[in-house]
Amino acid sequence: MQNQYSRQNQNKDNPTKKEDCGCKENNSATQKAINAERTVYCNELDTASGDVYKWEENYSGLQEMKKKKRCLFVWTEVNYQAFRNLEISTGTSLIQFNESIKDATAGFLKANKTLSDGLKDVVKKVKDLRDKVYALRDAASDLKHCTDEGCNATQWGILTDDWSKCKGEVKKGKERPAACDDMLGKFKKLFCIPKSLAGDVDILYKASADVVGIQVFTNIGTLDALQKSLYDSAKAFDKHLQDTMKKDQDDVKKAQDDFVKTVQDFAKSKATLYSERSDFAAVMDTAEFFCCPECGCITDKECEIRLQGCKDKICEICDEVQKTFCDCPPDTSTAS
Repeated sequence: MQNQYSRQNQNKDNPTKKEDCGCKENNSATQKAINAERTVYCNELDTASGDVYKWEENYSGLQEMKKKKRCLFVWTEVNYQAFRNLEISTGTSLIQFNESIKDATAGFLKANKTLSDGLKDVVKKVKDLRDKVYALRDAASDLKHCTDEGCNATQWGILTDDWSKCKGEVKKGKERPAACDDMLGKFKKLFCIPKSLAGDVDILYKASADVVGIQVFTNIGTLDALQKSLYDSAKAFDKHLQDTMKKDQDDVKKAQDDFVKTVQDFAKSKATLYSERSDFAAVMDTAEFFCCPECGCITDKECEIRLQGCKDKICEICDEVQKTFCDCPPDTSTAS
């Protein structure tokens, strides 16, 4: 289209040339008047050709810009939607999840403290038991030492019927009651059982102390700091999403406004281009007419009105103009 207008513009540079018009010109006053009018339209044709070229370039540039602005708007909107959906699906869920973790951690810490206090109380009671068992063991040991003393040999013999620790002749007394049967075995148990109980209570005390140590080593108390750190990080992450979403929302609005403005400019350029082309075609037709004016409505008969035919043609044009915007029968009403 640009080359076409350029060639047409070049052909109009000198419309007096034969190859441009194909008309034979004379030096009459009429021809000079026609040439003067023709020169005006030829100059206008040059200007119109330049305007058409300018608006073609404008139209082409805006057409490409419209594509890019549309892509920018779509990409910006997609990016905004991605952050918006992430904030709704992940950010909000993460905050709510951390609220639940916060409550659970508080309950866990409370239960852990209760457990710790209970374990320490167990250790304290086992220690008290150990002290009492140690005292029982010591008492059993002291009693066993007493049995080895010579001054207690007679009592030992009376209780157990074991007179081996006595020296000299043994004088037995009355017959021993049935309750004293196997008294020697009972004393042996009295001597060894406290010792066994002392071993058991040592194991209980060490085990209870180890359980307390394990409970302390688990360091459950650090969960509170970890939960707070996680909560703060989750809030910071969600705030970042919200800030980015807000920024992207503003970017989408700006991209949309830019895209709408470009569409408006493109539509205006398209309408202006058609208008400039119409003006160019009108000037070109006028210049061509002035190049080789032919008017078939003028008669060359003597004694007749030579321009009557031109008048009639103009009247025909008037009749056509009346039908340009409405082709309805005269008796048809437009009201409904």
